[in-house]
Formats: sequence, C-alpha cells, structure tokens
Amino acid sequence: MGDINYWEQFKTKNAKLIFIHTPKCGGNYVAPILNNLQIINKHHKQAVKNEGVNFTVIREPISRFESLLNYRLGEKSPRHDWPKHLSYVYENKNITLNEIVSKMSDSEILGFKPYRSLVYWSKNVDILITIDKLHSLLKFFGYDYEEKVYIKQNVSAKTRGILNEENRSRIARLFNADVILFNNIVNKS
Repeated sequence: MGDINYWEQFKTKNAKLIFIHTPKCGGNYVAPILNNLQIINKHHKQAVKNEGVNFTVIREPISRFESLLNYRLGEKSPRHDWPKHLSYVYENKNITLNEIVSKMSDSEILGFKPYRSLVYWSKNVDILITIDKLHSLLKFFGYDYEEKVYIKQNVSAKTRGILNEENRSRIARLFNADVILFNNIVNKS
C-alpha cells in the first residue's frame, strides 16, 4: 500500500486525492502542504470508500504512542479521556513517562480519542505511507512542492523521557495489529 507499483492503480485523470489525518503521524506538517496544493484534508475523520483516492501517513506505533503521551503531558491540564487517577501527574513534571504508563490500565492506554489505532484510521484508506514517502506520492499524482519550505509542527517535547523496554513491549502487544500493519507498509516500500 506504500509503493509506486501499488499507487499506479489509483492514477486516473480524475483521481481526487483525499488526506485522512491519523493523529500523531505528522498531519500538522502535512496540512499546509496539502492546503497549498489544494488537496482535500478530511482531518480526524475516517475515510469514505470510493470518495476519491484516500491516503494517510502512518508512524511506528510505539513512537506514536510515546509522542501522544509527551504531547498531552505538555498541555496545561488533562483532557476528558486522560485517566482521572493520573491527573496529578500534570502538576508534578518529575514523574516520568514510564511511571505514568506503568500506572495505566490496558483499556486506558487504548482509550485515547481521537488517537485510536492505525488500523482504525486505515479503514477505507487506499494508500498508507510513512512521512518520508509524502513527496514521492504527491509527485506521482502530479503535485510538487519545495520540501525545504515546510517545517515539522506540533513536535512533542520528550520532557518526561522515553519508554523503557518493558513499556515498549507492552505497547507493542496492545497495538499488535498496528505493529503488523506498519511493518507491512515499511517492508513493501
């Protein structure tokens, strides 16, 4: 789903590209590029089958989850889907990411919205790519832009550290279908 041979089947005169913004996969970097190229951005809405050529950017699932937590912990206060019993971590910046994850239940880890799984966001999506393939994909469909003009946005500071092997293994187990999906995309590219 991420290589040029696969893309060929979607290249028609009337191919209307539609971007699905999978949270924490570079969508805020992609958005101004698409806006300048006048490509539809559906934001955090699932793809609709046969509406056009739906594509999304995906990211390695463990790094994606780590980024979500670091991003959320950088906000002033917890959102409604943040575990209530962990609200205190917003006040104490010395509590590490590993300490926080170890106190979360599996259902709490899987319950962030609009975050959801890569499998959820890839439903009805025709083309899945990693961010490094964006320029190639758009160029293949007849769009071009100067990559140097755009900078990464909304990058999560890693002020709480990174996940240790135990927590990385746990996240990989919980998001196993995402890991498989991601590895299939990367290995086909």
